[in-house]
Amino acid sequence: MELRLIRNEDDYQDALRQIKALWGAVPGTPDGDRLEILSMLVSRYEEEHYPIDGPDPVEYIKVRMEELGLRHEDLVPYIGSRESVTEVLDGKRPLTLEMIRSLHRGLGFSLKALIAAPSGPGLKTKPQTQHQEMEDPITIKGIEVFEDEDAFQRWLNTRNTALGKEKPIDWLDTPERRKRVLNVLVCIEHGMYS
Repeated sequence: MELRLIRNEDDYQDALRQIKALWGAVPGTPDGDRLEILSMLVSRYEEEHYPIDGPDPVEYIKVRMEELGLRHEDLVPYIGSRESVTEVLDGKRPLTLEMIRSLHRGLGFSLKALIAAPSGPGLKTKPQTQHQEMEDPITIKGIEVFEDEDAFQRWLNTRNTALGKEKPIDWLDTPERRKRVLNVLVCIEHGMYS
């Protein structure tokens, strides 16, 4: 099949099917080049038609708490009273500038994630559609490499030395950076990184 721009949903789905079929292609081969070009076309289409919102601050805090093994009471020095922590985590109270600064300085939480606008009605978060994420080439490769969706999601949200000590999820904003994340996944798959 010839390569062409992705102009509609049918073209997009067709490109995803082709990517899946070419997934193990060796870089530098005709199939590897085709895979890379298709990935760039899909990324461009997704950026225009399926923009990814920044993480919801409350969900971000919950994920970081889980990653660091923190409990509600561990956030008291950074947010205030235990009641304040509960209200923030339940989406009933917004983060203040002082809370954001404290979480960043004390626990190394990302300022960008903490200052993002809460998604959904009020302070509650909106549900993510799993279907769109599952069709993403990076998600497909990540689940293939880690053999578990949860393990892949944890990897996405953990700082990585191969990406300048940044989280892979923060690298999904441009086609070039997405390619770098994909390369890291391939390196992990082949035992070059742990």
